[in-house]
Order: sequence, then C-alpha cells, then structure tokens
Amino acid sequence: MIFTENQQNNLIKIQQAELKILDEISRICQKHNLTYFLTGGTLLGAVRHKGFIPWDDDVDIDFLADDYHKLMEILPNELGDDFELIKYSEHNGFFCDFFSRVYYKNSSLKTRFSSDNGDTNFGNDQKMNRIFIDLYCLCDTNRKDVYKQIFFIKIIYGLAMGHRYNPKPYNCYTPMQKAQVALLSNVGKRIPIEKIFKMYEKCSDLASQKSDGTLFKPCVPIPVQARNILKKEWFQENISVPFDNRIVNIPCGYENLLSTYYLDWKSLPPEEDRHPGHFYLDEVEIW
Repeated sequence: MIFTENQQNNLIKIQQAELKILDEISRICQKHNLTYFLTGGTLLGAVRHKGFIPWDDDVDIDFLADDYHKLMEILPNELGDDFELIKYSEHNGFFCDFFSRVYYKNSSLKTRFSSDNGDTNFGNDQKMNRIFIDLYCLCDTNRKDVYKQIFFIKIIYGLAMGHRYNPKPYNCYTPMQKAQVALLSNVGKRIPIEKIFKMYEKCSDLASQKSDGTLFKPCVPIPVQARNILKKEWFQENISVPFDNRIVNIPCGYENLLSTYYLDWKSLPPEEDRHPGHFYLDEVEIW
C-alpha cells in the first residue's frame, strides 16, 4: 500500500500513541508481578522488524488466564489519567468481540468498526473513536475438550453478532460462515447480550480444571479460532527484545506461535495486503 505523506505521518501518530498504552500496561504488570506477551502482528513486528510492521496500526497482547483476570481487577485503579479500560461487556449493549481494550483518551480518529465508515461507533458512543490496544486471555484447556469448546464458542459468537452495531460479518468469513452467522445472529438479537456474555464465560472456562498444557484463545473471531489452539510451554518464559527504543516481552516459543498464525512468517506478504486494519489514516488527532 502506498501512503500519502499525511497518512504516513498519521500512522506514526497512531503507533506512538499505542506505544504509550503499551508502556503503561508494562509498568503496571511490572509493579504487580504480572507477565504479558506480545502476540499477532505485534509479535511478528518485534521479531522481524524490531518494532512495528511498517504498515501496522495495532498492538496485541496475550496474558495467561490468571494474570489476565488479575489485570482486569487492577487496571481501573492503576491506569493513568490518559487511559481507559473498556471490557467487552461495556460497549453500551453492543457486541465488539470478547476481549478488552485499553484506550488512549487523548486521541480522536475514525475506526474501521464504524457502521457507516463515518464519525460514529457503537451507537454514537464517541469514546470508541480513540486509539486502543487489544488484551487477550489464553484459557487453560485440553486437547480432548478444545474442539468441543470451538464448536460452542462459534455458536455463541454467532449469537453475539446479533448485537453488532453493524451486523454484517467481516469479509474474511467464508460463504458458509456468513450463512451460519446470519442465522445465529437473527436468533441472538432476541437474547439479552448479558446472557450471551455469561454463556461465553462458562464455555471459556469449560476445561480449565482438566488442563493438559493446551491453551485456547476463545475471544478471537470465528475464522481464526482453530488457529488459536496453542501450547502452554510456549509461554513458560518470556524473552526480552527491543521494540522501537524500548524492551518488550515475547513468549519463549515465539517461532512456534508465529508459524501457527502465519506459516511463512519470515517473508513479507504481497503488496496488496500491506495496509492498516483498524483505523482510517486521513484524520488523526492527538493532544
């Protein structure tokens, strides 16, 4: 993707704001002896580019379940004034995936979650038009039960899609997945979203007492759930690596993790796939 000078400058603004959030999360984790791990494209950027992937506009962080739940309790009282935690159940009755986000308050921009590609998100809630990073929970499970979990989580996710501000599935869904979500979301819109959240939480914890060293990230969208069956041994230790003039944590099994997500992760993707996935770059305000 070719950026205009303005878009390139705005992408840098977004990345710098996300680094402020990451630094804040890192500070709090260090204070409370919690461990985070960069994941997804942020992990790939750390390993391949020693910083952001040049066109990336996102930061993703994994936590093992115990640390994640502790962090959710700690963050509201520990975050600085410039930041805000919004849990997946706090989107004014709308569904915006099953993971929490930390937002940078001193920012304003248009996100790709807007229903009309305009100025509003999630029922005219302007606080959603801010820069954020994603916090993911890795749940303990076992190989025997994890595929049962995926089956039920997909149903629950489809039901929750009935509470999207924009109910249309993402483009990455297969025709079959779109048809399934269309049916489930029609049912789900008749079920209170709070009940669907409870269904999700019960299913996420389905096999935690029978863990065999398998981890599952149930909060991700339907098309990538099967790729998020991971091994706990990959997260037994963290490795410190440089990332844009700071030191960050990545899992000791980062090569296995990247191969699970991206297969040939050492090679750059085709040029047409090199574009930001979360924010529009034409208008970005930071103060």
